[in-house]
Amino acid sequence: MRFVLRSYFFKSLHRLFYPKACVICRLALIKQERQICAYCLRKLPKTRWLNPQENPVFNVFRGRVPIGHSGAFLVFRSGGITRKLLHEIKYKDNCDLALWMGEMYADELLQTSRPQVDFIIPVPLHRRKQKQRGYNQSEAFAEGLGSKLSVPVCTEFLQRRAFTQTQTRKSRWERWRNVADVFVVSHPEELKNKIIMLVDDVVTTGATMEACVRVLLNAGAQRVDVHTIAYAKE
Repeated sequence: MRFVLRSYFFKSLHRLFYPKACVICRLALIKQERQICAYCLRKLPKTRWLNPQENPVFNVFRGRVPIGHSGAFLVFRSGGITRKLLHEIKYKDNCDLALWMGEMYADELLQTSRPQVDFIIPVPLHRRKQKQRGYNQSEAFAEGLGSKLSVPVCTEFLQRRAFTQTQTRKSRWERWRNVADVFVVSHPEELKNKIIMLVDDVVTTGATMEACVRVLLNAGAQRVDVHTIAYAKE
């Protein structure tokens, strides 16, 4: 009991002198706030795309690979709020923020209709990159979606078999060539005639997700939907 009281005392003292800060504006959060203050939460650049087959993400893949429904939670602008959030998620190991993004996006999707999917599959990292980063931000986002949508998140079906360079600052052609043939499906019999929701952190040219969609469809998936935390226009 004494240990519990001491632990509570020191945690309270730490919060007093080092209060948790909003990941966007860096001002102190109040007790009910989670990661983002109420003011910044209202400023999130949500896409609010209601048509899952007529939106900018869907148009990224038009004529390249057949996808089902599509969407993104936020719009990415250079120097904007979404950039700060993605940097926090990818480079500051903020797994809880990625999870929360998935939960909030699920709430947005449920305002129109419940997505009819069998599995949620995050775009995988190569094991070397995941070891360097500590976790897969797309998997955390998927877990947030899955918890609200009551859909299982499966990481065993899709693997990245080759370590690739970052896609940042590459042209459309270089991005496509960088990820061509690097993904492989395990247990294809489990995916036959299934509807998959493929998720990632951000879509720009769509090269990575296109490569994933192709192998999932070739493995027998009935349909692959595509959803991301953010959409970044080229």
